[in-house]
Amino acid sequence: MKTYDSENRTVRLAPCTYGLSRLSFRGPRRPTDGRYIAFLGGSDTFARYVPKPYCDLVAAATGEICVNLGCQSAGADVYLKDTALQTLRRDASATVIQVFGAANLSNPYYRVHPRRNDRFIAATPKLIALYPEVDFSEISFTGHLIARLRAVDEARFALVRTCLQATWVIRMHTLIADAASPVLLLWFASRAPDDKIHDTPAGDDPAFITLEMLDMLRDAADDIIEVIMPRGETEGMAFPPLDSLSAQNSLGVDAHFAAAKALRLPLTFGLS
Repeated sequence: MKTYDSENRTVRLAPCTYGLSRLSFRGPRRPTDGRYIAFLGGSDTFARYVPKPYCDLVAAATGEICVNLGCQSAGADVYLKDTALQTLRRDASATVIQVFGAANLSNPYYRVHPRRNDRFIAATPKLIALYPEVDFSEISFTGHLIARLRAVDEARFALVRTCLQATWVIRMHTLIADAASPVLLLWFASRAPDDKIHDTPAGDDPAFITLEMLDMLRDAADDIIEVIMPRGETEGMAFPPLDSLSAQNSLGVDAHFAAAKALRLPLTFGLS
């Protein structure tokens, strides 16, 4: 199947679904009635502008069936709330989970859409009491929400951020524990994990995740793979001119080759 339209310089995506899930994934659809590796992640796993994302490259290198379950702007919630995805995760022979940011998940301060985790649904009474001057009816996305809360009061926002970080650790532990097979966490980002707090609203860094938080998952996961590559490298990517900024904010072709190379041996060992 041709996936690259050279005339229009775009990737021809073939959306597909699995089971009774209402979510649409990057195709083509892969068989799930035998042995397969499940790949969970956000926009960089979905890889809208990359002709061959790391999931496909791992499949080519190992001969294993690799199922790309990446969702754009996903957080952990989308995989915990979708019953069909729970079954796919539990039946997988191995699972790779791209490390998500902490902004796109429901928490004691606000709720996000169960399938589009970057969509802000509502503030809880706790957030309304903390920020009585903010009109939350004007906000539709978590990135806008985070930016607004920080701009109004950095000290109060620190309370929200701490809550998001604690919620993220709990959700990631739940996601890992739910798997019945080896789980590899993939740190796929433009920075190395450290103890600084990176407040990227879109979660591309990934937002709010520190090395200490990642260390809390080391005993739960079978391995943590780190792939650090710069954003802005668009050579080999395919996108229309109007999407150039979005493409520059994505991890490029070289990053996907690096991720596939880093994952190949751990996955081979985990499946042996």
